Amino acid sequence: MSAKILKWMGLMLSAAVAGSAHAGAIFITGHDSDEHNNSAYMAAGLDFVNFGTASTAAGRSGKTVGYIGVNLGSSPSAITSAGYSASFFNPNAAGIAAALAGGFDTVMVGSGGFSSAQSALAGAAAQFATYFNAGGSLYVNTDQGFGQSWYDFVPSFGTTTNNTISTSGVFAPTTAGLGIGLTDPVVDADITHSFYDGVDTSLFTIFEVTDSPTFGNNNGKPVAFGARSIGIGGGGFTGGTPSVPEPATLVLMGIALLGWGAARRYGTARSR
Repeated sequence: MSAKILKWMGLMLSAAVAGSAHAGAIFITGHDSDEHNNSAYMAAGLDFVNFGTASTAAGRSGKTVGYIGVNLGSSPSAITSAGYSASFFNPNAAGIAAALAGGFDTVMVGSGGFSSAQSALAGAAAQFATYFNAGGSLYVNTDQGFGQSWYDFVPSFGTTTNNTISTSGVFAPTTAGLGIGLTDPVVDADITHSFYDGVDTSLFTIFEVTDSPTFGNNNGKPVAFGARSIGIGGGGFTGGTPSVPEPATLVLMGIALLGWGAARRYGTARSR
């Protein structure tokens, strides 16, 4: 095979790889930070998915958030006061589709408060996966009363326990949580409705845990966690870019192989 053909194939395959899906980022919290207007908490989660570390209002300038939720009274000011630009969508099929197709850096799922929101989110699971695998980021609040079913729009990450703790001041940030801006006053400002079991710590980083004897055997359980550069595929979260090429990638690879075959046939014919 000639050097020219090898070079051409390399360029085509490089283009194919460049066109494949990128992995996304996700932050999941057991707090309904939107409903409690906890701007500092939301800033920390948004900073993680966008930058991987705590940022500033100036650093967040130009970053966009599509917020899906019903709590529009306080959430706009909480998100925008942190320096992010936000647009708001109702948690129904049309609103969810518009948010996911809107080109936002992050889509935030707020606390819904009713079963129709949960059903609409679950029905859009494939759309969420497409957005996520294209490099989108998700910030997911909990919702009181739904438990694990609230998260049916993303793959399973463990199990969710809805607790009845109505006391603030019983949570603690981890070292990683401190790195994204989750200080003790920030995590202790609000109650939580969910904590989690079975979170894969080889894939996800824990940012906050329960921190009170009030939780009994559930003390020290994750309350917030997240990951960057992961994908959705095969029914679950996967480390790194999804391994299944997109259709456009397969087309480019096919063109490269067809070109190589044609070049070989041409070279063979000339040598006869």
